[in-house]
Amino acid sequence: MNTEIPPTNGLPILFRDLLSFGHKYDLASSIANLLQVPTPALTCSGTVALMVALKTLQSIHPKKNQVIIPAWTCPLVPLAIEKLGLTPILCDLKKDHFDYDLNELELKTNANTLAIIATHTAGLVCDLAGIQHIADQHQTYMIEDAAQAMGAQYHHQSVGLFSDIGFFSLAFGKGLTSAEGGILFSKHPELQQKLHAACQDLPVLNNWELKRMIELVGYTFLYRPSTLALIYGNSLRRALKNNDEITAVGDDFDQNDIPVHRLGQWRSQVAASAISRLPEHWQNAQHQARSRIKRLKQLPHIQVFEEQTDSSSNFPFILLLADRPELAQAILAKLWTQGLGVTKLFVRAIHQYPNLAHLNTSLPQAESFAQRCFSISNSTWLNDGEFEKIYSIIENTIHSYK
Repeated sequence: MNTEIPPTNGLPILFRDLLSFGHKYDLASSIANLLQVPTPALTCSGTVALMVALKTLQSIHPKKNQVIIPAWTCPLVPLAIEKLGLTPILCDLKKDHFDYDLNELELKTNANTLAIIATHTAGLVCDLAGIQHIADQHQTYMIEDAAQAMGAQYHHQSVGLFSDIGFFSLAFGKGLTSAEGGILFSKHPELQQKLHAACQDLPVLNNWELKRMIELVGYTFLYRPSTLALIYGNSLRRALKNNDEITAVGDDFDQNDIPVHRLGQWRSQVAASAISRLPEHWQNAQHQARSRIKRLKQLPHIQVFEEQTDSSSNFPFILLLADRPELAQAILAKLWTQGLGVTKLFVRAIHQYPNLAHLNTSLPQAESFAQRCFSISNSTWLNDGEFEKIYSIIENTIHSYK
């Protein structure tokens, strides 16, 4: 295989970004200025940002111990909740969508609910108004999980500002990266102060920091189509050959995969150095995704998720849903191993992961969504010819299943 398209539209790190040590780059201030959000606190990952948020909220309401999350989301979310000694409550999705079933959310929210997690999947703004209404009724907090959505907006403001606390991830492929990192903030001054104080108390773990520094250097030189197979594509194909979809997409987590520590200064400066390129990166992503979504919507039996009224996405990838599992499986059988950036986001509903099987309950919509969902990279390295190849394969596969 000659090239490997990344599955998401990550911003490349340039060699000059690595030389930022000693420069006066301030990641927190740069993020605040770019997104017009309160100056954020920094953590080692988006997962730890969520943990700090929840621990802060529980210090205010120590008797509340339940956190409601979508039943289809990153498995690190419930693992992080459990690592804090809290209880994740899985809420099913509305039919054919990644948003909550609001009727079920209403039933599952109670006096023990510490927070409801509002997740902006694929950079697409979720039903904030519906979730906030339920949170207000039950006097519980709402946290925006905008791990995939830095740069997305709702009513011309950054996501993360419409709830009590918001956070972004700086993991590989999320757009801006520091080889893992978390951006955490609140519009409420008292909460904002508590979040910053909590992040100041995070320990320094030199072994983990050294590991992330090495990974960031590797990303700088290998995150491109000519070499990405070495760190991504080949391992994906090996896992799929062994029928291990969970490992293929990197969802094989347990609580040991959540180190809790500070974000190192050099890595934060590398990310800050790259920030000036983000606006153009997002603009190009929006233009490309909107054009390709318009084309993909011509396909029968496929639902393409797009921006809703009064919102805009950063479009790390394009999310699609086949109308039946067999069609999604047939499409992935032809495209998943081809190095074209076609993959699955989360391969299972939360309770279907081995390390989370103890959360088992009836979640039919999430299970169905996980079976039928797949994604197409929105990387600018996926050129028009390669996109049309993907389109033709999907189109032909649909015709063969009519």
